[in-house]
Amino acid sequence: MNNEELKRKIVDTSLQMFNSRGCKGVTMDDIAQELHMSKRTLYETFANKEELLSDCVLSMHEEVEAMHRNFFEKVDEPLLVALYMMRVNAVFSYKYQKVIEDVERYYPEIHDRFFKIHTSSFRTMVEHGILYAKEKNYLREGVDIQLATDFICDLVQRRRLCEYGNSTEYARRIKDIGFTYVRGMMTIDSIRRYEEHEAEYGQLFNEELDIKK
Repeated sequence: MNNEELKRKIVDTSLQMFNSRGCKGVTMDDIAQELHMSKRTLYETFANKEELLSDCVLSMHEEVEAMHRNFFEKVDEPLLVALYMMRVNAVFSYKYQKVIEDVERYYPEIHDRFFKIHTSSFRTMVEHGILYAKEKNYLREGVDIQLATDFICDLVQRRRLCEYGNSTEYARRIKDIGFTYVRGMMTIDSIRRYEEHEAEYGQLFNEELDIKK
């Protein structure tokens, strides 16, 4: 096993442990024991727990970003991609809920370094989608681009204030609210167009997220 493979194995295992038991509840000794690895090998790979946790958060960030890029390559409607990515963010927030909460609470420097970057990139994507819709004359007259962008991003940021036992149902609700809001900004003809695409692309997103209807 080369160094990169070793790092990936440590990060994947640690991320599962952090998410299951909480970041404060897992020590480097616990991780070494779980991996059947000497502490020396672990510390030669990661100098301390904070460095390892940073790589775990980076792994989460890259997982979501890879999904963003993949959808943009497959779907030629940026606004639809942005709206469905609300659903993706809801799924991933649920998946890594404990890690996200603990990092925000106990490791603010790590939180600021990665989650603020992710929030910024998501906002750029949403704004790009809405601007694209405006350029295509999909939107009604007088739509405020910045206000619309802020609303959609705020909806995603507030996801942790809601508690749903089923992440799939929560993800659907997040996406549906976004579509309802955006429909209110669009012309009748563009609504028909987007509803047609929603049916077509909805299956693609369900398959990518492994979500069953």
